[in-house]
Amino acid sequence: MKPALYGHDRQTLRHVRGGEKVLADQRRGLLAKIHVAKVQMGLSDDYYEAMLTAFKVSSAADMTIWQLENFVKLLRSHGWRAAKSRKEKPEDAQLIALRDRVREEAANLENGDARLPGLAKKICGVDHLEWCRSVDKLERLLAVLRKLQKTEKQ
Repeated sequence: MKPALYGHDRQTLRHVRGGEKVLADQRRGLLAKIHVAKVQMGLSDDYYEAMLTAFKVSSAADMTIWQLENFVKLLRSHGWRAAKSRKEKPEDAQLIALRDRVREEAANLENGDARLPGLAKKICGVDHLEWCRSVDKLERLLAVLRKLQKTEKQ
């Protein structure tokens, strides 16, 4: 038998569209946090089992979401802090490359470095090119810069 979510049975959650999946995802995330915290804090098996016993379960998998949330709070009160991901997102590399390409294209324009902030403001809606986090807007800006280069050559 699977443990109840928030102390409710799965039947009561079926009326909410996607509610069961959201709660299952939340549950998996909380279980992952608990197991990461156990390793990061170097908790012994005996100490971890004693903590579980305080929640009247033998395994974190037997807990409801409410219990899992409280267990994470308990771990935080013992000094655990979730480490933020230091991984660079794949889109960040693409954004950086696009911004570099925009600067290169702007340098090919007459007075392009001075014109670039105004174009970024008009096309991307930001005061500084670095603030633009949209690949689509940066690609649109590149297209405009290329079009301007063609008209200047004529």
